[in-house]
Amino acid sequence: MKKRSCKRFSIPGTVIYYKNKPRFFGHGKYRKDYYPVINMSKGGINFLCDQRLAAGAQLIVKVSIPGTETEPEIIANVKWISKNPEQSYRYQTGIAFNSYGDGKNKNSRNILSLLESLERKSDKTD
Repeated sequence: MKKRSCKRFSIPGTVIYYKNKPRFFGHGKYRKDYYPVINMSKGGINFLCDQRLAAGAQLIVKVSIPGTETEPEIIANVKWISKNPEQSYRYQTGIAFNSYGDGKNKNSRNILSLLESLERKSDKTD
């Protein structure tokens, strides 16, 4: 079994909004619905959702984290979808963040710093 390279943590009340990543020009609009985050890491997020997203789909997600002032926008790809065993939402969805750095389709290093900070805080509360 493959081990994750990033530590998973959860912050109660964290939600995401998403939109499809535009292929060419334009910005697209975020869905009006927001979805609860089950857990997250520097590498991705596992969240609940009512829509069945396609594996491989490119998204831009906005993450709302209690206790932080910013809502980072992160470029990600859908990695997996499964039926949610609970009745609150139909699916659990796993997304992987694009790499961090400079250049097209990369996420800001500031986002990585924020996620590393949140990970350290979660270590102290465990």
